[in-house]
Amino acid sequence: MTLAPRLSRAWPFLLATFASVVVFYPSWARLGEIWLKWEQTMSHGLPTAIAYLALLIVHPPLDSSWPEKRFCSRLVGGILLILITFAWAALELVRIDTLAYLTLPVSLFAITWTLLGLGGALKLIPYLLLLSLSLPIWADLIPILVDVATVVVGSAVSAMGITALIEGSNITLAYGRLVIADGCSGIGFLAIAMVLGAFTAILNDYRWRGWAMIMSCSVVLALVINWVRIIALVLIADWTNMESSLVREHELFGWIVFAAFILPALALAPVRRRKTLQIGNDHVISYPAFGFIFIALVAGTGAVFMVQAREIEEPPLSITGADFREISAPALPLYLQVPDQLEQKFFMEEGTEVFVALAQIQRHSADEKIVPYLPPLVDRDMWFREATPAPGKEIWRRISTPRRVVVSHIYAVGAFRTDTYVKAKLLQLPAIYSGRTRFALISLQAACKTSTCEEALDRIAAFEAETDI
Repeated sequence: MTLAPRLSRAWPFLLATFASVVVFYPSWARLGEIWLKWEQTMSHGLPTAIAYLALLIVHPPLDSSWPEKRFCSRLVGGILLILITFAWAALELVRIDTLAYLTLPVSLFAITWTLLGLGGALKLIPYLLLLSLSLPIWADLIPILVDVATVVVGSAVSAMGITALIEGSNITLAYGRLVIADGCSGIGFLAIAMVLGAFTAILNDYRWRGWAMIMSCSVVLALVINWVRIIALVLIADWTNMESSLVREHELFGWIVFAAFILPALALAPVRRRKTLQIGNDHVISYPAFGFIFIALVAGTGAVFMVQAREIEEPPLSITGADFREISAPALPLYLQVPDQLEQKFFMEEGTEVFVALAQIQRHSADEKIVPYLPPLVDRDMWFREATPAPGKEIWRRISTPRRVVVSHIYAVGAFRTDTYVKAKLLQLPAIYSGRTRFALISLQAACKTSTCEEALDRIAAFEAETDI
């Protein structure tokens, strides 16, 4: 089939994609900026988006056999689109970007349902799954992948009888130390393997069972490749006394290992060509349904504008009391890596020897987040988390020493308080509706005097019960 018939079948879906970009433009624009940065976790983003558009044209969705009443079906799709728009507007207000990005494929599904009916929207789902892999969700998976790799590699190193001291993600050999850090998470392998799996599934017109099988195989293969890569690096480092160039060029070595596994897998993957593709087009656009798209555009933008107009400036949080003494950052038992845009002050209570690090920021424009991005607060090259005795409380031990520190984090979002960063991100929505958009990170620290740190935990608990911050 020539290009013209393919375009005639693809253009309704391309039009739905364009409508989604118009209605949800702020999120699509930020997503485009992320794609163009070519960061390590998103280097596949732009090629994946281009592959989505290319597949719509060269391998367009097949006709739908879904029976439907056109008006009723598209009415339901329009209502779904309005609901998704309000949800997106709420996420856009508080700049919870990850969830806002996740609404984009869902919004595209709803727009396609509104314009083409449920059958057309269902036929677009495989392409939306591919497009979803271009969203910036991968960085949130890195800590999980690092923890899993730490357990697997640590167990393998112990089983092979290698002389090594394993402390969390740190593997100390006779001639040096290897750290299973973010670069060893294998997130790049996982993303590329899943994109290739989705690409293969679309070209073969797999149904849900085929999708489940090929995506499961892609995930397992990517994880195994990364574990093999790390274990091989440990063996090479042990055999060569840390002098091999492969230890220094571990990223290049990783991609060589990845290619050695993935290329044979692609060569063995099944190929099923479409026998025929009708010249006609069963996906007919309902032009009156554009009224729902116009309502979504006005409602989403209007809700964002009205709520942002209610924000107020809050006074900064402060800690006062006779027993508090302001100190400098080096006096803290454990230095925290807090972003520079947060204003910081440090205190110590003389009686309990509890240290307080207060970092806060006030949102001044709609482009800013209430809760800013917080990188890992503790230097993993110097410390590792030994235990989490309670929600929000962690015991950190300095590597190769018995020194331990209990750290308790309190996240203040407007008038709300929580003990986890994830909950703080979710609390942005009620905070912005109340008009209060100041964020503060309150970190309590107590040096342990025993190996169990029970007395340090008791001191922090007593401080929290008696002090109003």
